[in-house]
Amino acid sequence: MIYILQVLFVLGLMAVGYGARKRGVVGEAGTREMARVLMSIIYPCLIFTSVTRLNVQALVANWKMPLLAILLSGTGLGLGLLSLRFISKVNTQRASAILFQSMINNYLFLPLPLVLLLWGKEGVALMVFASIGFELVVWSVGIFLFNRANRLSDSLRMMLGPPLISLLFSILWVCVRDLFHPALPSGEFGTLLGRVVILFQDGMKFIGHATIGVSMIVAGSRIAALNMKNVFDPHIWIISTLRLLVIPIAYILLLKLFHLEPVAYGILCVIGVMPVAVASLVFSERFDGDTDFIATTLLVTHLGAIITVPLLLAWALPAI
Repeated sequence: MIYILQVLFVLGLMAVGYGARKRGVVGEAGTREMARVLMSIIYPCLIFTSVTRLNVQALVANWKMPLLAILLSGTGLGLGLLSLRFISKVNTQRASAILFQSMINNYLFLPLPLVLLLWGKEGVALMVFASIGFELVVWSVGIFLFNRANRLSDSLRMMLGPPLISLLFSILWVCVRDLFHPALPSGEFGTLLGRVVILFQDGMKFIGHATIGVSMIVAGSRIAALNMKNVFDPHIWIISTLRLLVIPIAYILLLKLFHLEPVAYGILCVIGVMPVAVASLVFSERFDGDTDFIATTLLVTHLGAIITVPLLLAWALPAI
């Protein structure tokens, strides 16, 4: 039941954006601007807050987690590429959307409550650490997919945008903090500097907390503008089947080959069965992608996840 409630909660949050668009509170231009602010300011703050919760010991002890997250992305990307060989009349925008949504799913927000319920704060920390692998893929390969029509130099410049810089800075922060234990100067200046550091961290946390809310408003706003005839597009059902069934099953079978600790295995299974990421819609808004297609798959896969997530986890984690 917890799986179903969490997916319904996400759909409920999207309904806020849906209602705002229908009532004229936000329009197409406003949705695009929110997506830009989300990627440039709000989401980088969430990355910093999430990564700096960890310590170096956790990074070293669980080094496999980000790599296996990258494996999930690679599995999805490979199956997405394979599917494109059998799909006719796919333009660059549609192909980019299919590949991105095959590669990246909802790897943080949606699985978080379930991981917290099953494995506590230790599990959440491991999930956040695993998300580093996804972030690296999103802000490298993901940028290239949505921007591949432009010059390579433009794609590289966008890769080195605020999110990836925030990720690298966060990892550096953790390493310096835990390995070198820098001490603040004594006296009033040291006290003032310490206060500034605390305020900086609190500010990043407060701004980062807006990520979920703004993402859901953007998603709901785009869904409100959909022509529901798009649901009958066969490409929608191809990517939905890939994302909800084919990719999770392939990934879980791969995970069984690694003989992981039960907690690490369970967390990666939970992440692997999730529907497409809201981030795909934000990317599409930012880079003029096939937004209607992406918004429709977002809706269809989250509705489908109400059925597929419990069934797949009952198979992958029979002890739950």
